[in-house]
Amino acid sequence: MSIDSTGYALGATTDLNQRSAAKWDDKSMERFETPAVNWKWWKTGPQWYEVVHWAGTGVSGWKDGLKGEAEFRFPTGLMAEPDGSLLIADTRNHRLRKVNEGGQVRTVAGTVAHTSADTIPKGGLRDGGASQAMFNEPVGMAKDKAGNLYIADSANHVIRKLDRDGRVTTAAGDGVAGWRDGSGTSARFNQPRAIVAANDGTLYVADTLNHVIRRIDPKGNVSTLNARSERIVEYSPGAVAAAGDYLDGALAQARFNEPSSLVMNADGQLIVADTGNHRIRLVDVAKQSVTTLAGNSSTANYSKHFPDASLYAAGGYRDGKASEALFNSPTGIALTDEGGVVVADRWNHAIRYVYKGSVCTLSGQAEPSGDADGLASFAEFHEPAAVAVLPNGTIAVADAFNNAIRLIRRYELPQGVIPSGRELGVKDKDIQLVYNRRLIKTDAAPVIQNGRTFLPLRVVADTLGYKTEWSADGQVRFSFGEIEFEMKAGSKQAVRREHGTVSELQLQDAPFVHEGHIVVPVRFVAEQFGFHVQWITEARAVVIRDQIYVRYAATGSHFPPRR
Repeated sequence: MSIDSTGYALGATTDLNQRSAAKWDDKSMERFETPAVNWKWWKTGPQWYEVVHWAGTGVSGWKDGLKGEAEFRFPTGLMAEPDGSLLIADTRNHRLRKVNEGGQVRTVAGTVAHTSADTIPKGGLRDGGASQAMFNEPVGMAKDKAGNLYIADSANHVIRKLDRDGRVTTAAGDGVAGWRDGSGTSARFNQPRAIVAANDGTLYVADTLNHVIRRIDPKGNVSTLNARSERIVEYSPGAVAAAGDYLDGALAQARFNEPSSLVMNADGQLIVADTGNHRIRLVDVAKQSVTTLAGNSSTANYSKHFPDASLYAAGGYRDGKASEALFNSPTGIALTDEGGVVVADRWNHAIRYVYKGSVCTLSGQAEPSGDADGLASFAEFHEPAAVAVLPNGTIAVADAFNNAIRLIRRYELPQGVIPSGRELGVKDKDIQLVYNRRLIKTDAAPVIQNGRTFLPLRVVADTLGYKTEWSADGQVRFSFGEIEFEMKAGSKQAVRREHGTVSELQLQDAPFVHEGHIVVPVRFVAEQFGFHVQWITEARAVVIRDQIYVRYAATGSHFPPRR
């Protein structure tokens, strides 16, 4: 058995009766009290994080309502609100939406003209009241100190403003794709996708297809901060485009390749998701410099002559030292309270974290893409495009291709499992059983024998949805779907049958009869059916969790949270 820095047993093999009481302070149970992503707790206990759906059925459409009813169409922009709600740029519905803590979704601004129920909505450019205004593929959002919301209205090539009175106006850009500095609506942008507001009222814009960072001062004057790329690339036979480039150094000479997301840190520096370069960059406006925070993809093809040059650097996937890490189209970023950068690594279908010179994967799989809730290390995304950190530290993800808003949150034990008070007597306390987020009430408690944990067979059946049989001579049979096991009390021999294939298994621990109930080793159940099992010493509890939350339709169980 091993113990982590907070005193939790990292296995299910410990004799708790050797301790008459456990004494603990506020920090010892912190990971079960707040869902915040914190580097220390993540590194010592990543198994305590999980991914669940917050809103969206997965069907491409437009519908307000509860989280299990609402529909999105490729959401790519998120902004957390102080009250725990989330603003969503529902990009291909051309609307701004909001979901509250309870999962209720409503439309905040934007409308479209439909000719039929099956028509893909088309955006437009129209100012006016929030319910009459029209957007065209909105993405990034930011609020100023006065509470005005600014929107990077990408396909309209403008910056819009939704004021506190609910009126939408065009703050900058004339609606024509191009590049031009100037005042307000005389300026031109090309697919701006991100915006951030500084405390002095200055707005910074990631002007994505111009490959530059723009500044809008409090008077509305638009200027360009870095050098524009001069590369031209033939991206398909006969078709050319102005491509981005890569260069660190003085801001006036620095180059980007499709910057797609911006945040401002506590020091007033801009952090940029430099999507085409597969890097996270830092713009120090005060020092007029640009450096690379994370990412090391190759830009060798940038120097090749037309038409062999590439639009983008070569993406990849690698955690570790930030200067050696690889990303693949990092599209959205957000800051945590500890100053880390959460990254929606779109083409890796993963959520990454950059902190103090290191990069790790919080959730998702580089291959393949998917749509699976579960433990963070097993969950799957499909083109996550934006992230936001909610006030309690939970990470919201715009899972664009899955048309859903997902949450990466810290696992929380159900109420009543962690006792109140400063002293906890454990010697005589019954062992508690927790399945996902539910405390299982049963008259047959788990048993510890020789440092091993055993579950009553009936509890296994009732809780996990197995079919079980037990004969008077101690013969046990239980099954789930096409998998069936046979074992006998007192014997370490077992037989497994699956789709007609029979195999013999050697158990570490034999099942036995305890107080009229046959009990089976929890380790066997976990290994054979893919559960994660954890023993929490301070609560004297066995916690059983599914790695992927997909079993419930098959079993009829209502654990854990449904979409």
